[in-house]
Amino acid sequence: MSTHDSLLELADTLIQENGYQGFSYADLAAGLGIRKASIHYHFPTKTDLGIAYCERKETRLLQMEEKLMEVRPGKARLEAYMEAFAYCAQKGQMCGVHAMLSDSNLFEPPLQEAVSQLAQTDLRIIADVLHTGRESGELTFSGEPADLAIIITCAVKGALMLNRVAPHDACDRAKKAVERLLCLK
Repeated sequence: MSTHDSLLELADTLIQENGYQGFSYADLAAGLGIRKASIHYHFPTKTDLGIAYCERKETRLLQMEEKLMEVRPGKARLEAYMEAFAYCAQKGQMCGVHAMLSDSNLFEPPLQEAVSQLAQTDLRIIADVLHTGRESGELTFSGEPADLAIIITCAVKGALMLNRVAPHDACDRAKKAVERLLCLK
């Protein structure tokens, strides 16, 4: 793996564990056993790193969306969406998108825009899951899918943060609550 990619991978882990403001280039350098100058070669500023991170996350979200489209619309696709974040829960991590959102008011405008785009992509994906689920007849809800997408995103991603503290069951409880909300069980 290239240094560039290794930096983004480690940044992903650190952002999901500590938030964007919770790590520095010194942490990246120590984690990879390189000098900070090497990081600055790839990402002259932390904003540059943040923008590259958002681009990488966007690509991963679009890959997740492609995989979701292979799952039958409705209950199974919604469950697959929620299950996509189980890995974060097991590792005590936050969603990278929401970790970036939590600090976004401190960012320079180009990074704020990149984070906003990332969040909008995430919301669009879950709204599409809900829309296709309703079209299939498996999901029943009133209102617009985009509005319910906000609620589900906040439940799933917020549960990841709550899951970091005892009793560490917020993700399971949120998933069950969403299922009950949509009368899936």
